[in-house]
Amino acid sequence: MQNKILVLLFLLLSISNVKSQNLPVPQNVGTQHPRVFGKEMSLNQVKQLVQKEDWAAAIITKTKNNLAPYITHYKTDKSWLVSRLQMYWKTKATQVYIKGGIYDHADGEAPVPTVKFIGGRGTPTNYKHPKLVDVKPYMDDPRGLYLQNKSTNVWEWAPIPATSGILGAINREIMSIARDAAFMYWFTGEQVYGDLAYSVLDTYLEGIYYRKEPIDLSRGHHQTLVGYAGFEVIQEHILNEISQGYDFLYGYIEKQHPERLDLYAQTLQKWADLIIKNGVSFNNWNLLEAAHISHIALVLENNSVYKNAKGAQYYLDQIMNQTSTRQWSMNKLIDYGYDKKTGVWNESPGYSMNVLADFISFAEFYDRNFDIDLLKEMPILKQAVKSSVQYLYPNKYMVSFGDGHYKKLRSEPILYMIENAQKYGKKEDEEYFTRMYKTIYDDSATEGKFIGKNIQDLFAEKALTFDKNCVAGKLTDYTNPLFYVPHNSWLVQRQGEGDSALMISQIGSLGNHMHSNGIAMELYGKGLPLAPEMGHGSSYFSIEYAEYYTQFPAHNTVIVNGKSKYPEMKSNHAFEVNAAYPKSGANEGFVSGITFSDVSFLEPETNSNQRRIMGIVKNGTEEGYYIDIFRSTQNKGDNVKNEYFYHNLGQNLELTTSDETPLDLKPTTKLAFGDGDLMAYDYMWDKKSIETSQDFKGKFNLALKDKTVNMNLWMQGQADREIFSVLSPKSTALSHGLLPDDINNSPIPTLVVRQNGEAWNRPFVAVYEPALNNATNIQSVDYFGKNEFVGIHVTNKSGKEDFIFSNTNADTKLTEQQFSVTGTYAVISKKAADFTLFLGNGKNISNGNYTVDLGNEIASSVLKSENGTISFSADTPSTLTVSVEERIKNVTLTDAAGVIYKGNYNKKEKTLSFKLPAMSYQTIKIAVK
Repeated sequence: MQNKILVLLFLLLSISNVKSQNLPVPQNVGTQHPRVFGKEMSLNQVKQLVQKEDWAAAIITKTKNNLAPYITHYKTDKSWLVSRLQMYWKTKATQVYIKGGIYDHADGEAPVPTVKFIGGRGTPTNYKHPKLVDVKPYMDDPRGLYLQNKSTNVWEWAPIPATSGILGAINREIMSIARDAAFMYWFTGEQVYGDLAYSVLDTYLEGIYYRKEPIDLSRGHHQTLVGYAGFEVIQEHILNEISQGYDFLYGYIEKQHPERLDLYAQTLQKWADLIIKNGVSFNNWNLLEAAHISHIALVLENNSVYKNAKGAQYYLDQIMNQTSTRQWSMNKLIDYGYDKKTGVWNESPGYSMNVLADFISFAEFYDRNFDIDLLKEMPILKQAVKSSVQYLYPNKYMVSFGDGHYKKLRSEPILYMIENAQKYGKKEDEEYFTRMYKTIYDDSATEGKFIGKNIQDLFAEKALTFDKNCVAGKLTDYTNPLFYVPHNSWLVQRQGEGDSALMISQIGSLGNHMHSNGIAMELYGKGLPLAPEMGHGSSYFSIEYAEYYTQFPAHNTVIVNGKSKYPEMKSNHAFEVNAAYPKSGANEGFVSGITFSDVSFLEPETNSNQRRIMGIVKNGTEEGYYIDIFRSTQNKGDNVKNEYFYHNLGQNLELTTSDETPLDLKPTTKLAFGDGDLMAYDYMWDKKSIETSQDFKGKFNLALKDKTVNMNLWMQGQADREIFSVLSPKSTALSHGLLPDDINNSPIPTLVVRQNGEAWNRPFVAVYEPALNNATNIQSVDYFGKNEFVGIHVTNKSGKEDFIFSNTNADTKLTEQQFSVTGTYAVISKKAADFTLFLGNGKNISNGNYTVDLGNEIASSVLKSENGTISFSADTPSTLTVSVEERIKNVTLTDAAGVIYKGNYNKKEKTLSFKLPAMSYQTIKIAVK
């Protein structure tokens, strides 16, 4: 009996804990209307604002002027505007049928006209959106819509499936007019505004009331997405205008048509129920659906008003705390989508930022309407706003993997963090995010002056005023030299600032809006994403999206046997990080100028192992280059070919031998679907190639108005190689102001290197150097090593020499000249008396005079001597050995904290050795007494 009581208490406590984890829902939304833009939408305050502020008066004047022609029409013909709504005026259909993403037909009959369904889900149309004056009144014709053909400019009857979303856009345009009229009724009290708004709102809402959920005749995925007005519940944007118009018109309806309120409430409830029922739960759809539902919730009354208890609290609780198949609670969505440590959402950058902005919008919505601080309830959002800056290149444009675009970071999340911090007394947060904002953006928002542009702005509480003591910093204050998000399979390396900085963005395929790309990468140089991602083509529904833009050949990656492929969009193919330097998220305790990553990937279509080592070696402000070592092999030895794809911005690509002799490439028909390769190969043209085993050089040239930006490259030759120069389709990720339109719309010069057979012992080994005006800071690039041992010798014009060592096994000793490395990645540099020993991942490194040994541990270590100052770090206990010419009796090593380590002299080896603990990168002093 006692055990049963304990179990019961445990269950009760568990239930209590679950409930306590729920996000707050307001118990009372009040009875005042309007309330969509805040808890205190005072008519007197708005009138005072209009008298005081020119911008507010301008909004009223503009709204009144925009409405004037429709008011004129209404006074002579009350049906002029409402008759142009796209309705089943004659047929009064209740049941819509679709076939996938295309409208099919409608049947059934309601007692009143019902709302018409759009023609296609994102499908292209050859018809123009008409002006309202050209829309036929009460247009419900079996021939479709009467529209103007884009090609011929002829007005003709267009079948509904050929019109895409035009009729939905017409309805939203009319509903926007009704919303503005409702506002003007609230503001002026003039009856004609209320009458006009009511005629539209009443007709449309009643038309939805009698509509049923559309049926997909193909019984496919679209059945789970569909809404009342269109193919996706997330596209029911007309609810913005409906909820606002209803809210402003509520007093009119309550006074003149109170009997209609119950019908409107039932209509809004069934609409919200369908949005909860359909959609997608695990990505940005969930939040877009929740936004629509919240608009409905805010204009409904308290639960107690309705017999079914489906009022404001019910629907707010549905989106905040309840989970169904296609609508998750906020906490479940956060747990699923956000990386717990970094706060990065698992979609491509633009979608990730949209999700963050939507979450922040909810926090702002709750704050504005209910004085509830959701940031306190959902702390991951603060980290998410901080981490969003990691998406930025040094030019302050975002990276662009998956379905992304090169564009600016959305500012709303940072602005709300400042506003929230000010309201709730979070001084440290206010200072952090104010500095962050001023670092990223250069605009008038920091001046504390607010100028509204639309009706909603009339209800803004006050302008956000920035703390003038918080000054802009550097972008590197908010980013890290290496940042890795396991939840997104995204890794970034950075060195330097501004146009001279270097940055690598590497991406696998884990999350939503991802592509089939293997281990792909972007490279930054001279202020631009020189090795760009390609975006998503003209649309997600286009043939080029499916055949090219989402496929391996559109990315900077390696393709096995011409067949590498796996599901795109919602993808689950991450790379595995074998090693990286420095540690992800670290801002101190490491050497500057060197980063690297070593990642592995199982390519599923061909069952192939791939491993890519990438690194940055940056020597001061101007010198610097990228290392790229890509190994690839089919696991069962079925290596027909491995092909290395590299796309770079520019008008052309020059290819030469190491001694500058142009390579004699000839036109070819290879790289084709006809050879059994992916269909994406057929999207490339102007194909030329040459078979050669020689090392070669290349230069991509991007001519801009004031300069030429180059990407210099060096690649090691191998037997059985063929080098291709081709043109690839334009990058659709470049359409946001970064470059002139003529560059955005130009094809992308592309290097393809085919390795016949395996590419594991004959890997693709490349050095890339961004440059200006045909210059270079690299004197020469040579190679050493064989099989899995890759060695690169880079001689810089400054006199500095870098020796890069790479292997797949951390236990094998690699040697070159007097240098030796036991590890998978290392860089040994020398210039006069200065040197650097960088062991990225391994056990031992030596330049002949200095040796760092980590015993049996595999870790990283750095020993650097510059201008007589020695610095050192090791992730594990180590032994530092120094060669000496004569016996030294008393020698010590002192670390930055003043701890002294005594050296041991080995007479036979003529060396001094120091046993050191793990330590972060710091200055050390070796003293001989």
